[in-house]
Amino acid sequence: MSKIPISQLAALCGRVATALESGIEQRVVWRREADRARGRIAPPLRHVAAALEQGEALADVVARNGDYFPPLFVQLIDIGETTGKLPTVLRRLTLHYEHRVRMQRALVAGMTWPAIQFFAAIFIVGFLIWILDAIAASRGSAEYDIIGLGLVGSSGLAIYIIFWGVIFALGFSLFVFLRRRSEYFLGGGLLKIPGIGALLRTSCLMRFCWSLSLLLEAGMDIRRAVPLAFAATGNRFYITHQGAVSESLSSGEELYVALLQTGSFPDDLLGALQVGEQSGRLDESLQRLADLYQQRAQAAMATITKLAGFVVWIFVALMIVGILVNMVAGYANFLQGLSQS
Repeated sequence: MSKIPISQLAALCGRVATALESGIEQRVVWRREADRARGRIAPPLRHVAAALEQGEALADVVARNGDYFPPLFVQLIDIGETTGKLPTVLRRLTLHYEHRVRMQRALVAGMTWPAIQFFAAIFIVGFLIWILDAIAASRGSAEYDIIGLGLVGSSGLAIYIIFWGVIFALGFSLFVFLRRRSEYFLGGGLLKIPGIGALLRTSCLMRFCWSLSLLLEAGMDIRRAVPLAFAATGNRFYITHQGAVSESLSSGEELYVALLQTGSFPDDLLGALQVGEQSGRLDESLQRLADLYQQRAQAAMATITKLAGFVVWIFVALMIVGILVNMVAGYANFLQGLSQS
């Protein structure tokens, strides 16, 4: 987790890459970024600009702000400076973070309307409980149970509100926990969930291939690059294999053989790595794989979003049908009572 929003980081990488490619001196570039920055991003950028003006290396300054910038950004800035390919690294980081922003926006866009339906249904049922209680109180008649669960009157409305309040509180707590910890602590379990597991697995493989490709392109030795690529997945299931893979590489095995021995990587990835290593174009093969997995992740995200929307729609439909059935049953009982009197 990092404190800087991904959208701001993508824009920052793009601007700095463009400026450096134009030949502008690095200290000038970061001073301009610090001067234009507003909000939470301003203090770290001012710190970076001030340290550069004192002659410090960008990688050292960014590393000291590692709680603000994501680990992958910190690691690749170091590599870019060491190899003299900082503009290239920043340009590739821009594409990476822009992709993440598009994925997040696609998820939000796909879930907005189902969420509106869900909250509207909850509000309408609560409103009906309240209005029917008010009508019963004004006419002195019996309170009507709109959903057939005994939630009538002020006490029923209070129970209804408390129930959904608890559900939302638990849901929010779970969201915060998963946002911070799931891919590391629950990665293996989440990978087994149909749909979500495929999306997480594809996203992890995309980050692995993308980061390893960039590291090798920047000139890093593969034995040093592989641990960083495993760390970039952010998933405990894959990170646990890093030691065995590094040990195999140190003993002279090729990368695809080392990954094959883990039994956790798909055949298409292993086949592409084998061809890449034998042809001497491993970084290009990894980049093509990263693009392929990115497309698969986008497709999986679209499918999951549609499925989630359908589930919400089914919930709302069942709630409406339940209310209608309960109302019809109540009306039938009323008519039966009239016929017997």
